Amino acid sequence: MKKLIVFLLFPTLVNANADAVEQYLINEPATLLDVGMLRLENLTNEFEQRVGLHWTDGDKMKLFRAEVSSHYDDQAGKIYVTISAMHDEPTEAQMAEGCSNATMQMTIWLIKSLPNLFLHKGYEDPSVPPLYSQGLKDMFEVRCHFSSSHDSSQGRFWASRRLGVGGEEEMRIGRWDVNN
Repeated sequence: MKKLIVFLLFPTLVNANADAVEQYLINEPATLLDVGMLRLENLTNEFEQRVGLHWTDGDKMKLFRAEVSSHYDDQAGKIYVTISAMHDEPTEAQMAEGCSNATMQMTIWLIKSLPNLFLHKGYEDPSVPPLYSQGLKDMFEVRCHFSSSHDSSQGRFWASRRLGVGGEEEMRIGRWDVNN
């Protein structure tokens, strides 16, 4: 008899949990950061599909695809767009050229898209702070990581470019510490 009562009450218990989840989803508001990060993900997916990394190899140019991702670091107050690539034994000069080209192209894509990725659509919000566009650019950093496709501990290389400052002088490059 007890089993029959539990069996009959089980759908009610499951529905109560489902109702609580549904109510949470209905009542939890999305922020412009949430919406902007979704729009940014769409932009980086499009970039990943349409744009290839390239470097010069002798007289010809090598072109290949890379993975692009983005995330918000609430501790640093930064949005990072990361381009990750693996390739057969690239030289340091080729990795530097590939990262420079990739970060510059992604920077151009982002500058053309900002601040619209992180604004309301269809109306102007009078509460948008002054210098919003510049402040948003200051939050962004584009990163590039290279590894050898044979061994990810070899040929590690990184580069980054901050959007807010813009320009070649703000590009930083270096070897990637395997212990990180």
